[in-house]
Amino acid sequence: MSIQQPRRFVTTDQGHADILNVPIDTLYTNDQGLAAQIESIKKDPAANGVASKEALESHASSTDLHVTAAKQAAWSAAEANAKKYTEQYAAPKQHSHPASDLPSASTQARGIVQLNTSVSSGATDQASTSSATKQAYDRANEAYSLAQQAFQAGVNVKQSLVDDINAKRGNASTSMSWQELGTAIKSIGPVKATINNSYAVDNVKSQTGTYVYGPTWFTFPANTTFIAFTATDITSSYQYIRRGPGTTGGGSPLFLLTDANGYNFVFLQITKGSGGLKGDTFKPIIRSFTFDARTRELTIVWYEPRVSVFSVPSNFDVTREFQLRVGALMGPTDESDGTPAGYGAGLKGNLLYL
Repeated sequence: MSIQQPRRFVTTDQGHADILNVPIDTLYTNDQGLAAQIESIKKDPAANGVASKEALESHASSTDLHVTAAKQAAWSAAEANAKKYTEQYAAPKQHSHPASDLPSASTQARGIVQLNTSVSSGATDQASTSSATKQAYDRANEAYSLAQQAFQAGVNVKQSLVDDINAKRGNASTSMSWQELGTAIKSIGPVKATINNSYAVDNVKSQTGTYVYGPTWFTFPANTTFIAFTATDITSSYQYIRRGPGTTGGGSPLFLLTDANGYNFVFLQITKGSGGLKGDTFKPIIRSFTFDARTRELTIVWYEPRVSVFSVPSNFDVTREFQLRVGALMGPTDESDGTPAGYGAGLKGNLLYL
């Protein structure tokens, strides 16, 4: 059916005619739009969002899109079977089992295990407790601490050994192995040297008790702990006192060691007092002497032979350089109006020091 345009009012009163014609025109326009939309739906329902009768009937009859009575019956049966299975076989939320129903655990299979507080057990089917784990942890910490202390003690001992080797003029470092340090120790040997010196104090007037020091004959390096002198010419290794005619009171020639602090250790000092012969010369010969800082002793072997042992003062410092020197201690004769005494000393031979 086509839509016919309605008659418009015609009147000589145009104003009243427009009042009636405007809604008539609007209705006509709307009717035309509806008619066009209906035709478009007829031609292509899908493009206009409208399902055709055929499509609606096909959708309603599809068993894939809608639950049929047969499907609903099958689903209900499956649900009933599931409930029945759960009731018969599934465990309730709260339940228990006897131990015999559960498998034991092993290194190859899961299962139940027994707790064990031992830290020395080797069982493979038991589990360690927290207390056992803590005990093992504490023991491991203790062992680690002892190992650290032992390591540090080893480091300290090694450093001390290296210091001792180097102090003995060896060549060592903490980077060396213990075997290398042993080789370094074996390579340390005494240092050889020779000495050939003499000194005399003649006709020197001075007050009794005054020391007159001569030159330094030898300087020993720091940490020297042992010295050995052996004369190669006994006529050149001596001390002597010579007095003028008619005199008896004299001083003493002397050997001494002087440390870095200025401390003098007099170790060779002979005297020829008033009880001796007037105007004589006293000249004892020195065969050898040794100085041992470890035992704090100095030993002299004279030509006669006889041996003299001197104690090395505890405050004599061998950790730094020290010197071998000569001199004289002036006596009463040396401050009188008479002829002063003469004093002298000499050493000629080999030195070994370590």
